[in-house]
Amino acid sequence: MKKIIIIANITILCFLMAVTVYAWEVPSYLRANGGVRMWFTNIEGDLIQLDRTKIGLGENMGLKKEKLVWEFFASMRFDNAHVFRLRAEPSTVYDQSSNDSYLQIKDWRLGYDLDFYMTPQMLFGANVDLVFAGYDTKVSNVMVGGSVYNYRTEANKVFPTLGVHGTFYPIVQGIALRPNIAGRVNWWNNGDFETWEWEALTGVDIPINSYWTWNVSTGYRYDHIKFKREIDTLDINRGGFFLEASLLF
Repeated sequence: MKKIIIIANITILCFLMAVTVYAWEVPSYLRANGGVRMWFTNIEGDLIQLDRTKIGLGENMGLKKEKLVWEFFASMRFDNAHVFRLRAEPSTVYDQSSNDSYLQIKDWRLGYDLDFYMTPQMLFGANVDLVFAGYDTKVSNVMVGGSVYNYRTEANKVFPTLGVHGTFYPIVQGIALRPNIAGRVNWWNNGDFETWEWEALTGVDIPINSYWTWNVSTGYRYDHIKFKREIDTLDINRGGFFLEASLLF
């Protein structure tokens, strides 16, 4: 709850600071965007052994479930309807102090959006992503069902995701700010591999001058992945609120 209050206060403060911003103007030829996201994650899940025994990330391994994840992103919009995206989570480690158990996640994504329906107040399109992800797990002196588990396993996965996205721009008269409400869904299932993620956010574009625009957004993101590795099957979910800021040219 404290995190939600902090995010809400920062968003309100950004609105108040934008009293003297410039008029809203959008260059039509090319737009570039880059920024950073703070994602306050809560992780849950299991390492499912070959005999179907489940080692809980929090219940058995004792991993700290809450973790601040830093993500970096950039995008280029061409010809108004085509968007090429890059999103990177360089390294996030969920660990704990009592032993050496941990789960490390790396997640890099190249994406493309095709915005095939656009009006001044609404945008809707389809998207595809190519994901380069790494999952490194160390299980140290973990006892489940009378057995003690000690092993380390990692897997690097490359997989696509398909999805849809949309944005709504409410009409607000008399101010230069441009509020927006957006959502995005991605998924992929293939044999014993499954993944999906969704996010919903609201934000505001704050023009700095006729070319540069500052954006501040807040929302919620949920991410699920399950796949078989050499020793176990990784089945994890991450969800939580986020706050992001970016600069749009």
